[in-house]
Amino acid sequence: MEVQFVCYASVILPIKFDEEIFYGVTEALKHVASGDWVEIKFGNRVVQGVVRRCTYWNKLPDKSKKLEIKPLSAVLSRKPVGLSEIEFWDTIARYYMCTVGEVFKAAYPILSVRQQEVSSHKKAEDVVRAIAEAEALACQPKLGSSAKDEIQLSEAQILALKQITEKIQNKTVLLEGVTGSGKTEIYIKLIDKYLSFGKDVLYLVPEIAMGNHLQKRLKQHYGEKLLCFHSSVTQASKKLIRDILTYNNPTGETRKPVLVLGTRSAVFLPMDNLGLVIIDEEHDPSYKQEEPAPRYNGRDAATLLAQKHSAKVLMGSATPSFESLFNCYTKKFERVALAEKYYQSAPPDITVIDTIWTRKTKQMKGSFSQQLINLIEKTIEDKKQVLIFRNIRSYAPVVQCANCGEPLRCPHCNVPLSYHRFDNSLQCHWCEYKTPYKPVCPACNGQSLELRGAGTEKIEEELRELFPTATIARYDADITKSKKEAERVLSDFESGKTDILVGTQMTSKGFDFENLALVAVIQADTILSQQDFRADEKAMQLFIQLMGRSGRRNMKGHLVIQTNQKNHPVIKEIIEMSERLSWEYETGIKGPAASEDITIGNMMAERSIYSFPPFVRLVNIFLKHKNHKKLEDTANSFARVLKNSRAFSAIEISGPFVPRMEKIRDEYQLCCSIKLAKDKNLQANKDAIRRIIEVMKLPVQTVIDVDPI
Repeated sequence: MEVQFVCYASVILPIKFDEEIFYGVTEALKHVASGDWVEIKFGNRVVQGVVRRCTYWNKLPDKSKKLEIKPLSAVLSRKPVGLSEIEFWDTIARYYMCTVGEVFKAAYPILSVRQQEVSSHKKAEDVVRAIAEAEALACQPKLGSSAKDEIQLSEAQILALKQITEKIQNKTVLLEGVTGSGKTEIYIKLIDKYLSFGKDVLYLVPEIAMGNHLQKRLKQHYGEKLLCFHSSVTQASKKLIRDILTYNNPTGETRKPVLVLGTRSAVFLPMDNLGLVIIDEEHDPSYKQEEPAPRYNGRDAATLLAQKHSAKVLMGSATPSFESLFNCYTKKFERVALAEKYYQSAPPDITVIDTIWTRKTKQMKGSFSQQLINLIEKTIEDKKQVLIFRNIRSYAPVVQCANCGEPLRCPHCNVPLSYHRFDNSLQCHWCEYKTPYKPVCPACNGQSLELRGAGTEKIEEELRELFPTATIARYDADITKSKKEAERVLSDFESGKTDILVGTQMTSKGFDFENLALVAVIQADTILSQQDFRADEKAMQLFIQLMGRSGRRNMKGHLVIQTNQKNHPVIKEIIEMSERLSWEYETGIKGPAASEDITIGNMMAERSIYSFPPFVRLVNIFLKHKNHKKLEDTANSFARVLKNSRAFSAIEISGPFVPRMEKIRDEYQLCCSIKLAKDKNLQANKDAIRRIIEVMKLPVQTVIDVDPI
């Protein structure tokens, strides 16, 4: 007997599929509506999806009518997805040239999709009630001061807050505040204001480690109003946060506003009462999602989200991205400067150590010059702390055979394996391949393997030999796999129990260690020698961030950079900046145009001449396949079609070329890069490129990366 349908539901599924997928609605399920969660059969699987819209037979696309339409299996008793959420998914999908199903999957990962099976010891109504009770209690007159009263702004902060409050009404505001200037206090004052307006606030940070550090401070101030959302949060807690944000009070009373602190994935939360978005460390590349699609930038996605809800946006950084600076120059953003440290401490000293010369003169002990060893020794004697920065984890980044010269490579990626001594393993940091270390060369069977280079593990070991009485710890991705251990390491350093901390990129941002006097960068050449048009920008940002980590409160800090490239333009710029800041601090006179502004201007001019972002939009299209010949032939054909197409206009199309990684996870890859003008035709051009890819039906995997970092 043929199943009778009363209408048809377009269902968004967590899959990569461009066309609308329709399912028949039977009489028993005719109550289904847009936003409802439904269960359907997709092939041999039972899948959950969200209804986009319902329609009738004569309104179905012709293509859909020719297909066998299956019935909806069930309508689930879960809170519907808001229409504004679906609209946001559509916006992200179109901008980042992916499918709405891929965005849906990012918003509700597979474990989250089955959230009716997830339970929490807390209920949304309990948290909502606790927030209301805490707010009522806070409003009662009491003796003494509250946590909010303890935040005292300096004159510079008060002025910056006033400017932000005025300018944010009409445009996104970029707060450019030097490290230690007290941007967080300004954020808190602004958050207080918008919460008092009855509006929710979204506060984004680039990494979990930074969020955990900030969470303790915000928890004291906001209590139950603070909701934390990132990849380490349990599925039950994530469900609870969604339930709180979509809570409908049975009494009809409006839910009290909340502050959501999160990493980039928090942009997909259902925030229909959004009033303010704060994007801290907006320049940070961690905001960019690399895999899988949507390959979005959390900073830019949050701005799109704010636009959807007419919310205000404040970005903050000591080292703004060129994209944000460009938006300020073109008057799209407003810029507010906070050039004064809260505690008025002197700018740090900068010492550049030429490691070519120190090796020639026999003044190197492993990774450390004698000059740096002396500085560390003096710092510890003075009861101050040291941060050693090395941007590569592991014991040795390369293991090479002294007999045949071959490095040990990942069998799935074209990269050397790193040796990790703590578990005697070889690891690939791209695909997470791991194997026990054996001192035998697989190429020649020789037993002459040598460990090359020094990662954080080896740096830690060398420090223990050089300073046997010092307390030393390490903070990198191997340590932060354990939340408990990561918190312990940071807590011990913050409280002064640890003398020397060895860390990677995650230690360069957002932390405030008041007793940290010396920061040293080991093998800075790995930072300065990246093959990327953003290399100098990223290096400058990193060094300035590290300058700001030392010398908090009223203590003068010191940044030491060990490098083989003492005459590199970025090194020269950092030295000139240090000299200018010191002169301004000593004389109290604000100098002429800052050298870093001149340098940034020169870099911007160079980007403009050669048509690089922020003057153009960049779209990289990666083609991947296990068969190199098939990949090469397909990539050449694809590039020819792109270059000959009249369906879109491009400033430049290059490729196919071999990207930085030729092979990842057993697949070779080639790339075509397209530069598009930032004009009214931008989205139409991107749509046309997608259509070309769809029509060609390439026999290889296609990955589109919009606005690559």
